[in-house]
Amino acid sequence: MLDTMQPFVDEGCLLTKLELYVDEELGGQCVGVCLAFSEEDLFVYAECLDDSICVSEDFPDALSGEAIRRALAPAGWISAIGRPILWAWTMTNTQGRLDGLQIEFGTIDHPSITLQIVVRASTLVLRML
Repeated sequence: MLDTMQPFVDEGCLLTKLELYVDEELGGQCVGVCLAFSEEDLFVYAECLDDSICVSEDFPDALSGEAIRRALAPAGWISAIGRPILWAWTMTNTQGRLDGLQIEFGTIDHPSITLQIVVRASTLVLRML
């Protein structure tokens, strides 16, 4: 997963847009996030088979169901737009599966913003640290 993100971190790519994908059949819970950069998008979603977190440059089939719609990102997350990606790191659960991702955006002259995405029961929990 970090191999997919590494070029974005190495180049300090600016985040240009954030979109969420929510599943109406799950009460509007988040099942995917699109992190848009000037040249490419990264999609973050849950692998339903083992509740691990996935990152892809290609639009995943997991986000193409009829009950899935796009939604606005949480208000706090919007403040990451226009900032370069500084770091990305993963979190592993007690079963040894990757189930979380943290991404830090910022510049030297402004406080950084850390976005956290954690898989819980095949949905994504979003936090800002």
